[in-house]
Amino acid sequence: KKISKNLIGFMRTTEVTVNSNDGSYNQHLHVLLCVEPTYFKNKENYIEQNEWIKFWKRALKINYEPVVHVKAITPNRKKDSAIVSAIKETSKYSVKESDYLTDDEEKNLEIISDLEEGLYKKRMIAYGGLLKIKHKELNLDDAEDGNLIQTSDEEKINSEEEKAHSIIAIWNFEKQNYFLKH
Repeated sequence: KKISKNLIGFMRTTEVTVNSNDGSYNQHLHVLLCVEPTYFKNKENYIEQNEWIKFWKRALKINYEPVVHVKAITPNRKKDSAIVSAIKETSKYSVKESDYLTDDEEKNLEIISDLEEGLYKKRMIAYGGLLKIKHKELNLDDAEDGNLIQTSDEEKINSEEEKAHSIIAIWNFEKQNYFLKH
């Protein structure tokens, strides 16, 4: 009740890191929660750190206490608003290659293959409540299925000559190969 009473929106990203000692994979979440303005002002609404741990433990159905770090958002030094800063910080984790790439190219290929297979059709970024509504209102591309090539309002390729020199290859996970789109 305490969470549903205060929570008005969220953004969740999944980060996967690789343990350099034993090669195991660690999946964890980075979550941005939007709460009612009264959340920090009223003791009966505020959720203490140890309560968050208990909530997450119960939600995940685990028998250990998960690491939970909760803090209020603050603007960064680049003059972004606090919310923009928090969204940037939260969203960077699903694509943080420093968490898994090494100096060993063969090991990198193995890790990328494992991640590709393990994360196939997994939603790495999700929105809910107010942030889902705002995401839709801003007409943003879907984080999973959106256009990752054309990232700005730059002019689209219109001439047949430019189109003729374009080749589109799409990765087929099941066949572990690319196929050309005509």
